[in-house]
Amino acid sequence: MKFNYPNKTRTDFLKDVVLLLIARRLELGITQDELNHTLGVADRLVSKWECGVRTPTSFHLYCWADALESMITITANDNSPPSISDEMEKAVNDNILFNVHHFTKE
Repeated sequence: MKFNYPNKTRTDFLKDVVLLLIARRLELGITQDELNHTLGVADRLVSKWECGVRTPTSFHLYCWADALESMITITANDNSPPSISDEMEKAVNDNILFNVHHFTKE
């Protein structure tokens, strides 16, 4: 089955979400190697995801966010201009499709 969505590519879709996850990892002071170990994935896999060489599965994307004490939510796109609060970060195109929310474990 071929994916045929002319406006975006797979790379476009993940680019901004991955940038948010990279920023969160750096904010927490976690190295790529530490994140590889936490996720139980192969050496350098997080580096390949962050560089765009490999694409994480949706499950790995979920686990990646969770390991960074964050979560990814999907919000319906109604094509209206987004209103971004301080708690949300813009992710994909002009409307919010993904938000990365940071939380603290108690």
